[in-house]
Amino acid sequence: MMRISEKHIKALRRAESVDQVKSALASAIQLELATIPVYLSGLFSLKQNANRQAAALVQSVVVEEMLHMTLVCNTLIAIGGRPEITAAGQGLYYPGPLPLNINDGLQVSLKALTPEQIESVFMAIEKPDYDGVLPGEDVEAAPASVPGEYASIGDFYKAIGEALARLVESGEPVFAEPKLEEQVDVSRWFPPITRLVRSEKYDGKVSDLASAEAALGVIVVQGEGAQEGDGFTPIDSTDGAYAHYFKFGEIFHGKRLIENPSAPSGWSYAGEPVPLDEDMVFDLLPNAALSDYQSGTAAFFAAQQFYGSYMRLLGALDTVFHGEPEKLNDALGLMYEMKLVAQQVTRNPAGAAHPNRIAAPPFMLSHVQPKIGQEFN
Repeated sequence: MMRISEKHIKALRRAESVDQVKSALASAIQLELATIPVYLSGLFSLKQNANRQAAALVQSVVVEEMLHMTLVCNTLIAIGGRPEITAAGQGLYYPGPLPLNINDGLQVSLKALTPEQIESVFMAIEKPDYDGVLPGEDVEAAPASVPGEYASIGDFYKAIGEALARLVESGEPVFAEPKLEEQVDVSRWFPPITRLVRSEKYDGKVSDLASAEAALGVIVVQGEGAQEGDGFTPIDSTDGAYAHYFKFGEIFHGKRLIENPSAPSGWSYAGEPVPLDEDMVFDLLPNAALSDYQSGTAAFFAAQQFYGSYMRLLGALDTVFHGEPEKLNDALGLMYEMKLVAQQVTRNPAGAAHPNRIAAPPFMLSHVQPKIGQEFN
């Protein structure tokens, strides 16, 4: 599971003002955003019309990460906050730790989609908060290295909900002006998530404590799966698909996850093949920044166009969450543009300084000292 320092949970438990919860939600937005370049780099490394099953699995996770960021933004807007997507994106550097120093500084890199990258980064990010035997494992997971000092991301979102509940109970007008007209109706742009919230048309908007808890619950279940009594299910109860960790597990193990009563977890990767042909994966320049490419080269021009598209996407998302939710169409159009430009970038070698590497779409302007990991008290 993604482990987070208990100090963040304790800070929320001590929260006496809604501003402290806003700060926690701002960190959550940056955390959700930070995973998207990681997964997109893997997706963009796949050659066209190859590894289609793996591509579909990664793309489905990217879409859900966008959904999670949107739900956190809706929650922040509902309590009077203002999401700042461009600032959050420009504060991300790779390789480096994820915001909130997740997993005690887990170093996250932007790399091609390989089994090593899937296991050490993708699955490490999404591993469920469950100490029992998971599919693909023979023994129970080792406990946290320092018990009592770490919690899970699920615990972090739960603590946000508890802080909101405590403030509401104390009489704080937390949801006095939820600005529903400024929130995104997720039912218009994302796959339906009606099963968990038991609503025929769940729009993801937050107007009170119950709708905030529902939004935060969707994020946890889609990412980690859920415990059922003493057991565990890899199934995302919002839509019946597998949670992120298990989608990546299908690529890593090369087979679909199926129920298997004889397996320790009751599940095993023994279904239909999910091939990952590494000959059809570009050996991308890891952790590419625009500054890695020599000015005037084809790689530089393509990378410059990609970075410009990425910056316009972040700006478009700011517009969306600053009162113009209908503009999400524009943002999604920019995501499609990024995919097309990424294909142009990967047609070029990375340059003489990076022999045998293929140019990678850059999510950074240059390599600078990491600034990620917003703190809150």
